[in-house]
Amino acid sequence: MTNLINYTLSMRIKDDESWPFSDEYANRSVSGTLLLDDTTPERQIFDIGRCGGEVRVEARITFSRSGGGAVRVSGDLRLYEGTSTNSSDLDGTAGMNGSVAADSGVTLTQRVANTDEGGDWADVTLQANNDALDARDPCAHIDAKAAALGIAFTGNAVSGCENVRGGQRKRFQHCDIYYSASTGAHEVHGDIRRKYDFKGGPNSDLFLPVTDETATPDRIGRYNHFSGNGSIYWHPDTGPMEVRGGIRATWAGQGWERGGLGYPTSDEMMIGQSPAQWFSDFQNGVLFWQDNAGIDPAVATLSRSGVLAAFEAAFRNRITDARVDIQSVSIVGVSSTGGDFMRSRNRTITFRLAGEVSSGHWFIPDPDWWLEMPILIEAIPAPNAATDVRLQVRRNGSARIHASNFAGIGTRETVEGIRNAVESGFSAPISVADIPAAAGLLSAKVLPDAAVRLYFRPDVAGRFAAGIAQGRLDNLQL
Repeated sequence: MTNLINYTLSMRIKDDESWPFSDEYANRSVSGTLLLDDTTPERQIFDIGRCGGEVRVEARITFSRSGGGAVRVSGDLRLYEGTSTNSSDLDGTAGMNGSVAADSGVTLTQRVANTDEGGDWADVTLQANNDALDARDPCAHIDAKAAALGIAFTGNAVSGCENVRGGQRKRFQHCDIYYSASTGAHEVHGDIRRKYDFKGGPNSDLFLPVTDETATPDRIGRYNHFSGNGSIYWHPDTGPMEVRGGIRATWAGQGWERGGLGYPTSDEMMIGQSPAQWFSDFQNGVLFWQDNAGIDPAVATLSRSGVLAAFEAAFRNRITDARVDIQSVSIVGVSSTGGDFMRSRNRTITFRLAGEVSSGHWFIPDPDWWLEMPILIEAIPAPNAATDVRLQVRRNGSARIHASNFAGIGTRETVEGIRNAVESGFSAPISVADIPAAAGLLSAKVLPDAAVRLYFRPDVAGRFAAGIAQGRLDNLQL
């Protein structure tokens, strides 16, 4: 059973003043709708009223399901009085208790008074109606959910209540609401809704939602869990990605997105049926599943220092202008992953080059300069363990350049000269390797510390390919 609660919480507040000042009064009222069901049998509302610049009243009301479709109501009322309405001086408390029978209403009134000094008080009134929804009327549950969310969230309905696999659905401008007796009523919206529809909605292996879209602990990401042992997770740096089954259980066991793998950066992908193989890509690794067990992928890794050495050599080899003296190359930044609907983009590494450049004139001091260039390492097309892949590097945006000397002469020409010299060397993607489908490449990943790691199927061919790749990375020349 689901309880639809419509409530109005009102306050009449008095700020008692000493002569010659007049007493002050204030009124406040808020209304709303909430749902209680098997997944959320208790909810709270909280409101604050203020009066006269000195009195603050806090009301915390809890609604809890009880037997026979009734709802228990308990309230904690507190009155603060001081030199401002932000005072922490608690001067009065009171409780509010009652019950609302199924399909009926109740009005509860309670005064909370200043018991420390003065005649301040507040009369708090709660009016609540409890509609007990019959599980045999799914459309009523969906409409109740929409009412609780509010039209600002849902938008207007664009369909009626329609049957879907395992339950019912009603589409709105900004979300869809699904209901079944076993899952309850839950909304799906935004990019998660787009991905859910793309996968087939309730006709997919995800089946029906068992949560609303919910914030992750970092308050940035979002997710919906589904009854088909799956979830869709979204983050602005990844996009909406599905994770299911044993891979999901393994990821959950490592701490979900707060664990070492981070957020998923791909949907779960099936490789083959015999043996049954799947994998999911994550920000910081890959989970591979075969039959009923996880297996560590075969890997090849180029460390941060190896990445730096390879790109320092590449910069020096490609900047052929004899006037440009490169004195140092360093890694100054690694971005997060980039959001996409199907496969998140790899991290970008930003390199900083610094040195001097000959002015060509005895009377103009040689300017100092630095340049920062973002470089993307990518696999084209995105690896899936079953297609040929080209691993390449390319410039990912314009370089930032600065030049200076104590005279301030000739720096503009220096900047343009360095820009042309460096960007021309990276004007087109640079091929690193062509990896055949038989190698079973799962992912090519830039890690948070700027290391590069390739993940292969953990079979004979994949482990052989990983060994070959490790040798190539150890001696990488761009």
